[in-house]
Amino acid sequence: MAFLTPFAILGGIPSKIPDFPASLVLAIMFLALAITNIIIFKGNMSKGHKFKLSIFMIGFSMSRVVTLSLRSAWSFKPTDVDLAIANQVFNAAGVVALYILNLIFCHRLFRARHPSVEHGKRRKIFYGSFAAIYTLIGCTFVLVIAPTIWGFFTQDQDLQKKFMTIRKVGSTILAVIAFLPFLIVPITLFSPHKGVETSLGVEKRSDGGFWLKGLIILVGAFFLTFGAGFRAGVVYTTPRLRTHPAWYHSRAAYYVTYFAFEYIVVLWFTIMRVDERFSVYDKDERLGTLKDSSDGTLKREEGGEGKSESV
Repeated sequence: MAFLTPFAILGGIPSKIPDFPASLVLAIMFLALAITNIIIFKGNMSKGHKFKLSIFMIGFSMSRVVTLSLRSAWSFKPTDVDLAIANQVFNAAGVVALYILNLIFCHRLFRARHPSVEHGKRRKIFYGSFAAIYTLIGCTFVLVIAPTIWGFFTQDQDLQKKFMTIRKVGSTILAVIAFLPFLIVPITLFSPHKGVETSLGVEKRSDGGFWLKGLIILVGAFFLTFGAGFRAGVVYTTPRLRTHPAWYHSRAAYYVTYFAFEYIVVLWFTIMRVDERFSVYDKDERLGTLKDSSDGTLKREEGGEGKSESV
C-alpha cells in the first residue's frame, strides 16, 4: 500500500488554485517550444542536415508537458498517491536530458577546438571520459528515482532515513554534473592546442566562433546548475512536516527552479540555433580530414564540407 509522504516536498501537495492554471500555462509554453523545434528539425531534414540533438529538446519539452499535466491532474485529486509518484518521477527524469545535451555540446566544442583528440590513445581517453560521465548520469538517475518511488510504500523511519541519504548522494552528483561545463569550457578555450587550423564540425559548419559557442553552453549550465544546486540544498536541509513547510518548499521555488529555468535553457538553445552551431561531420568524413604527423599537428584537407549529422 502506498502512502503520501508526511514530510514537506518541493512544491508541496498541489491544489486547484494556483497549481492548475500555473501548470496549464507552462504546459502550453513547453508545447509551443516542442512544436518550434519540430519545425526546425523538419526544415533541417529537408535540406539534408540531420541534427538529431533537436530530438533531445523536443523530447524534453514533451516530457515537461506530461509532468505539468500530471501535476494538473494531481491538483484535482491531492490524495491520489499514484499521481504523486508519477509526478515525482517525471520531475526528476526530465532535467537529466538537458544535462546530457549540454555535455554533448561541450564534447563537440572540445573536439573542434582540439581535433588531435581524434588520434590514437587520445581518442580512447577522450571518448571514454565522456562515456563514463554519461554512464554515471544513468546510474545516478536510478539512484535518485528508486528511493523516491520506494519512499511512498513504507512508513518505516529507518528506511526513510536511508532513502534520504541516497537522495543526498544522488542530488550532489547531479549538481556536480550540471556544473561540469564550467570546467570543460574554460579548459577547452584556454588550454594550448595543436591543429587549430583544421576546420571540424563546430568550427566549419556554422556561424560564430568558439567563444560564442562556449557562452551558449555556459548560459545553459548556469540555469541548470542553479536548479540542481537548489534542489540538492533542499535535500540536505532538516526534513519538515508537510503541515510546516519552509520557504524553499514553496510553489514559487518549485516552478522557478524546475520549469522556468528549464524553459529558459531550451528557449536559449533554440534562439541561438544550436542546430547550426553544433552540427558535425559524418564520422568517416570527419576522420578522413585528419592526417597523422610526427609532431601531432593536424593538417586541413581541402575539399567539401560533406553532410552533417549528430553523432
